[in-house]
Amino acid sequence: MDFKVVAATYDTAASMLFYTATGLRDGLRFTVSSRVKCLKNPGSAERLHMVVLLALTDHFKRPSPSGRKW
Repeated sequence: MDFKVVAATYDTAASMLFYTATGLRDGLRFTVSSRVKCLKNPGSAERLHMVVLLALTDHFKRPSPSGRKW
């Protein structure tokens, strides 16, 4: 999976990271806007990339609304 984090903000009060990522997976282009619970601010670009990678991996494990695998 090849992706780029387009935007990300961390809400300290809610301990949530809001992100938008776009990229390619299995030859298909995707854009995902979501949020993930983080106990502390990722801080660096590398840590942000890893947090979003874990969130996207979890996201693509779930079945699509049609019931088919992504």
